[in-house]
Amino acid sequence: MKTLKWSSIALLFLCIYSSCTKSANNFTETTMAAKTGISGSQINDDVPPALKITFNPSPAIQNQTVTVTGIFDASTGTAIPDCGKLELQQKIDGQWVTVAGPQDVTFSSHEVAYQFTPTVAGEAVYEFRVHYIVAGCKGFDNAFSGSHFLDVLSACQGLTLTGKVTNAHDQGDGTYLFTVQYTVNTCGITYTHLKTQGGLTAWASDVTDLTAGAVTWPAGNSSHPNTIIKWEEDAPLPGDTKTYSISFRKTWSGSGPIELTGAWSVTASNNGVEVKRVDFDSIVYP
Repeated sequence: MKTLKWSSIALLFLCIYSSCTKSANNFTETTMAAKTGISGSQINDDVPPALKITFNPSPAIQNQTVTVTGIFDASTGTAIPDCGKLELQQKIDGQWVTVAGPQDVTFSSHEVAYQFTPTVAGEAVYEFRVHYIVAGCKGFDNAFSGSHFLDVLSACQGLTLTGKVTNAHDQGDGTYLFTVQYTVNTCGITYTHLKTQGGLTAWASDVTDLTAGAVTWPAGNSSHPNTIIKWEEDAPLPGDTKTYSISFRKTWSGSGPIELTGAWSVTASNNGVEVKRVDFDSIVYP
């Protein structure tokens, strides 16, 4: 009888202890969830690393090899992993396509590189991003960089001059407002003075320099004068190129070709000695 009594007491204490422990655990879990706002299974302290892309050379040169490199961006202060993978992606026809990688990330390797030859020249003509893949790397999360755009310069051809019509707007009174644009490229030449000059055909009116810095004066027969325009530069052109624009009004029926300008030229001189001159034919619209 005594043995039964002690067994009952031991069982009673075991039940009380088990119940208290369970209540305490429930209290702890509930309190933690209230503080974090999420359940324990949802807590994620993994950090997405910062990423960036570099181009070499930048800007690139048309039809010459450029290296695109995806790396971690240490300047943000975000930790850099020594594990996982990196891949480079290029946007082609509106879709992201992997062009290099996945490349393993190690203690001594934190980049992925891709070489290609750009065939199209212009600003922001190629778009890239770099992707970090965790691949079992603890403490980090998957991440993408933002888009990085590659500018491509035309291959160096020395002194060049091109011209075109960029606007022809009907004024509703038998005249059109035209805008012509001339682009000079000085790639590969040495000069101290640059002169771009040409003329508009007869009866051009309301002549406006859209670039600033032009000198204009009337020329030709006083009964149907044309206009001479000249821009001069005494400093190297930024990026070896500059575009000049001028607008003017001219009578036109809206059909059939119309000659808008005479021949234009650009002349480069070095310390007073002419180095190179390039001519561009008359512009006929359309």
